[in-house]
Amino acid sequence: MAKQARPNLIDPQVLKAQSHPVRAAILNILSEGPNNPARMQKRMEGVSLNLLCHHVNVLRRAGLIELADVRMHGGRKEHIYRATKRQLFDLEEWLTIDPKYRQPIISGILKQISEDTGRAVAEGKFNLLPDSHLSRSPVELDRRGWQETVEALETALEDILEAHARSAERARESGEEKMAARVVIMQFPIGREDEGEPGDGADDAPQV
Repeated sequence: MAKQARPNLIDPQVLKAQSHPVRAAILNILSEGPNNPARMQKRMEGVSLNLLCHHVNVLRRAGLIELADVRMHGGRKEHIYRATKRQLFDLEEWLTIDPKYRQPIISGILKQISEDTGRAVAEGKFNLLPDSHLSRSPVELDRRGWQETVEALETALEDILEAHARSAERARESGEEKMAARVVIMQFPIGREDEGEPGDGADDAPQV
């Protein structure tokens, strides 16, 4: 199967449309699959349905989401929306983004990760399957090692997205119910725990 092409999301108007925290939350929810405003609003604390619908319209005009279906329920219309593209940036695209738009994107992803993991733990599903993966790997890397890690994670992400696509194809043929899951990949620099401590008088402390 050919690898999926990454979308180009560097248009300033598109970035502005997705940088608002409510719109970022809508995009995160729709990345899981089609949904309607009422169900999305229930997942957002302190956001009214009218406000959410306003931001849905902003995203729709920007081409980031589209109306997938309209269903009738007791004489009332239910509008189902879906994301039009998966939000992925390569390095070249990310560097073209104004820094003021980068932080909302990062914050939105981290918030969704926190909510996903918290819900999985609360539901008792985090360790439902014995081969679920959880690891934290403190490492020390030179510049080449950093780049090698970047490339390894990019390859892993591409393989995961291909597995996602193949699963959808098989499920259409077999009728098997797919399992909702989350895969989180992170790599980031961090300060040392003992940074700034040398010279603080520790050498004069009593020896124990």
